[in-house]
Amino acid sequence: MVHIYSYYGGDDIRNHLELEAHVGSVNDLAFSYPNKWLCVVTCGEDKSIKVWNVVTGAKQYCFEGHEAPVYSMCPHHKESIQYIFSIATDGKIKAWLYDNMGSRVDYDAPGHSSTVMSYNADGDRLFSCGTNKEGESYLVEWVETEGAIKRTYHGLGKSSTGVVQFDIIKNRFLAAGDEFMVKFWDMNNDSLLTSTNADGGLLASPCIRFNKEGVLLAVSTSDNSIKILANSFGIELLRTTKKHILLESLLGVF
Repeated sequence: MVHIYSYYGGDDIRNHLELEAHVGSVNDLAFSYPNKWLCVVTCGEDKSIKVWNVVTGAKQYCFEGHEAPVYSMCPHHKESIQYIFSIATDGKIKAWLYDNMGSRVDYDAPGHSSTVMSYNADGDRLFSCGTNKEGESYLVEWVETEGAIKRTYHGLGKSSTGVVQFDIIKNRFLAAGDEFMVKFWDMNNDSLLTSTNADGGLLASPCIRFNKEGVLLAVSTSDNSIKILANSFGIELLRTTKKHILLESLLGVF
């Protein structure tokens, strides 16, 4: 089931749509704008990728061809060409245009791993991170036009208990949650740059996510909470936000 909500400001969040998207679990979703229409793209246990109109809930496309459940997908566009990468749990990567002509590419993720793909902020460099059934993890940059690996980043563990998650800091750094830590790389250097355990308490393969500016990092913990890590700019942002909240509270009193 996919729930889509409308946000009207403040605390006003309303349930807009409920979609019976897939048979079995929904494994990933993302928004896209094919033909300038806002859509949500989903993938799931039933080995399919589906595109839904966000306003009406109507199904626009259904892409089939994977032989295993679809683990993740990555909608993107280059100039006027809109497409979706999809990655199955057997490590097969396919790419689809918004038509019914089938997959345009078919190649393998490193180590046949369950993988997530993502572009940098400028949309001109493609990266992926994944973990296979043997616990081996891979963080790589792709030559997307050739389906070939351009660079493999070193420093991930060899016996991950879960799928390693990663994120991109604009156009400069990569980060991944691995071995109870967050690890960082310079995009242009395959050696590990640095790492942090965030004062402990992280999951073995924590989920991580940067804010849009790349100055705050949310990391999941073993006690089902979230830690927020910040650089100097992030600390200043938190201070400013705290001041605004305090001011709004005081104004509310009067």
